[in-house]
Amino acid sequence: MKRELRILLSGIAIFVLMFSACNKNESAASRRIMTIRMAHTGSELTLAHQAFMVIKDHIENYSDGAFTVNIFTGSSLGNDAQLVEAVQEGDIHLMFTNTGNLLSFVPELGVFAVPFAFPSNEIAYKVLDGPFGKEMLNMMENKGHMVGLSYLEAVSYRELSTSNRPVRTPDDLAGLKIRVMPNPIHIAIWEQLGAQPTAISFAELYTALQQGTVDAQENPLELLVSQRFYEVQQFVTLTRHVFTTGMFVANPAWFNSLPPELQQVVRDAAVAGTMLQRRQAAEDYASYLRTLENSNVAVIALTEEEFLTWQERAKPVNDMIAREIGGQQLIDRLFAAVQAVQ
Repeated sequence: MKRELRILLSGIAIFVLMFSACNKNESAASRRIMTIRMAHTGSELTLAHQAFMVIKDHIENYSDGAFTVNIFTGSSLGNDAQLVEAVQEGDIHLMFTNTGNLLSFVPELGVFAVPFAFPSNEIAYKVLDGPFGKEMLNMMENKGHMVGLSYLEAVSYRELSTSNRPVRTPDDLAGLKIRVMPNPIHIAIWEQLGAQPTAISFAELYTALQQGTVDAQENPLELLVSQRFYEVQQFVTLTRHVFTTGMFVANPAWFNSLPPELQQVVRDAAVAGTMLQRRQAAEDYASYLRTLENSNVAVIALTEEEFLTWQERAKPVNDMIAREIGGQQLIDRLFAAVQAVQ
């Protein structure tokens, strides 16, 4: 009987080992075929795409074969609004978009449109990575039906360039004809500062500057250089008047179905992409400044006191923003967060 019992137990052990091995093989096979679809509307030359490549590598390398990642670029799966809808419905797992494209779901994100909110990139990053920024990320799942994972660089700061005069204070803007986007907040900012804003399509901007239809424009330095606006502009003032950020978001049903360790892999990947993008953005910004200076464009950097003067002059615009985001309290908390990290 002992011999028969040993044979029986040995058989059971072999069966258990074979069953366990089969389960492991099946689990590994199923994990390997899980494909993540990530999308953004930019080209493969953008900082967003560089961040996506880091995110893809991190997810594939640290998920122990659980994921493969496909990246879709250049609006191949739709424009920003269509991508947002696709993430909400689960057709896309992850995407990046300007926070402005998420306002219809989370109006509170409009707080990032407050003019002259962030004196520097470093302060902006600390606020975004701190309690205030995390609270805004959490709003995405509560209100926007998406999981907010991190803030990626959209176009950083918008700056001012002019063709006919240097600008250091808002008083220097009197009567200045400046091209702006057809955005009510942007128009209100420049009206409040004393300029004469005019909405002109981006495609027509170079010609409008060349012909003197407008004297000035405001855009990130990346566009000022890539579109060669510096050929028809003599002065650049680093006003840092609007900091434009974007958000990396996930489909909640997919993300919340992942085991905690794989959720952490995705979160860590988002952070890795963000850090790469910030480092590259700083290098690019320095390169843009060198290009302007080599092109004999006078670059004017504001002191801290001068920046506060611009901020104070534009403050009435915050009333318009407050109405859109549900009150002044959120704006006050943003400035409190800025002061805290300063």
